[in-house]
Parts: sequence; structure tokens; C-alpha cells
Amino acid sequence: MKELVVILSATWKFAATFPVAVYIFRMSFFETILYTNIGGLIGLIFFTLLSRGLLKLLNTYWPEKWRCKKKERKIFSKRNRRLVTIKNKYGLPGIVILTPVILSIPIGVFLNTKYYGKQKSSYLFLFLGQIAWSFIYTIALVKIKTAI
Repeated sequence: MKELVVILSATWKFAATFPVAVYIFRMSFFETILYTNIGGLIGLIFFTLLSRGLLKLLNTYWPEKWRCKKKERKIFSKRNRRLVTIKNKYGLPGIVILTPVILSIPIGVFLNTKYYGKQKSSYLFLFLGQIAWSFIYTIALVKIKTAI
């Protein structure tokens, strides 16, 4: 049952799952890596399909509002301005690095689908970034746990 909780938690908020897996459920290093990455992969697949459907729906019913136009300058909210800044300043590497840490999997996958959806390798980069962060988190938490 604890494995299922970790997998489902990792699909939504990847970074918050590691302390639960290491401290509360007392999983080993390899169990933590395995279950969080399974959950992250399920989240990537699920939210990719959901994002594609949502973008298709938005482009069908509100095409003038959601399609990328370079002609007019839009007024952005504070949140949208941050997301566009991340996309313009850091591009795909920024989305890959920030998705497991700050953005969460649903928002990172949505941005990836919207801006880099035609590049199939971008989803592979998201998954590889997730694997790298899972090692960083797990190593750090296991070191802290053994030091205490």
C-alpha cells in the first residue's frame, strides 16, 4: 500500500514525495528511486495526454485567445509573465530542470506540450531530468537520515 501512495504522490508533486518515502515509509534508496520514477513517468504520460486534449479543446472553442500569435502584444498576469519568462529565458532546459522541483509535473508537462510538443525528444528530456532529480533528492535525504 505504501508503494501505491508514493507512486500516486509522485505523479502530481514529485519533489514532495521523497521525504514521505524516506522518512515516513522508511523505504530504501532503490525503492525510493524506483517508485518515485514510476509515479513520475505515469504523471508525464497522463498529463501529456491531458494537456494535448486541453490544448485541442481550447484551440477549437477559443482559437483567438489560445493560439500563439506574435502580432499583438498581450497583457499578462503575474503568473503568466513568470511562465513566459521561464520559457523565453531558459527554454526547454529550464522547463526540464524546474519541473520536478518548482513547477510540478502537470504544469511542466503542459508548458512542454504547448511550446515543445512537436519535439518528441522533449518528453524524453523531461523524464531524464526527473530521474536526475530523483537521485539528487534521494541521496540528500538518505545522507541527512543517516547523519541524524
